[in-house]
Amino acid sequence: MLSSKKLKALQKYIDIIEKNKGKTIGEIYSHITGEKHSHFKKGASGLIVENLLGLKNNSSPKADLEELKVEIKVLPIQLHNLKVKEPTQIKMINFLEVAKETWETTKVRDKIETIFWIVYGVPRDPKTKKNLSQDNYVLLDWFIDVPDTKKQEIFKKDWELIHSYIVKGKGDELSCSMGEYIEPKTKGKNNKDTTPAPDGKGGITKVRRRAFYFKKNYTNNNVITEIDLSSLKK
Repeated sequence: MLSSKKLKALQKYIDIIEKNKGKTIGEIYSHITGEKHSHFKKGASGLIVENLLGLKNNSSPKADLEELKVEIKVLPIQLHNLKVKEPTQIKMINFLEVAKETWETTKVRDKIETIFWIVYGVPRDPKTKKNLSQDNYVLLDWFIDVPDTKKQEIFKKDWELIHSYIVKGKGDELSCSMGEYIEPKTKGKNNKDTTPAPDGKGGITKVRRRAFYFKKNYTNNNVITEIDLSSLKK
């Protein structure tokens, strides 16, 4: 259940999204900067939406609204099939830290207790079937996600599976095929981008950097089904 305290804290962000629903990323960028631009780098759309809300991009392991344990996530979906474009990163995996945690103490829980999703649509060219440039992406809607006990139990099961591999020194065997709602996805440019991890024998080894991600299965079935697409008709 969403507390009134959390709802009040999120209201200013809800108002901003409501005011800008149906606008393209290009239009939003022009509104923020007073400039016109179309050649955005990969991932720019999410950053532009965060800037619209007055948020600073950061990689903090804590929730965006730390005291309330509310995380704000920007989610792209493909407009031709209304499916999410990609898994959504929750936080980086600190292998040494996670190995010492239990489900009751793990820091990742602060980022999955309440999630304020902001959804934008990715249109594609009907002829080439390729996505249009980011300035054509459309801000669609928002959704406050408060995973119930059943979903939290699945989160716990997924986390405990990942945790078991880490403590056994099998960090490099973690795969994005694991988990029902949360997966351990590799990060970094190549297999040389490593981080310290337990070796399972009381020592430390090096493994590929990874992060906790919401699987597309979670966002497709628990977020996309809740959003209002009426802004596409404007």
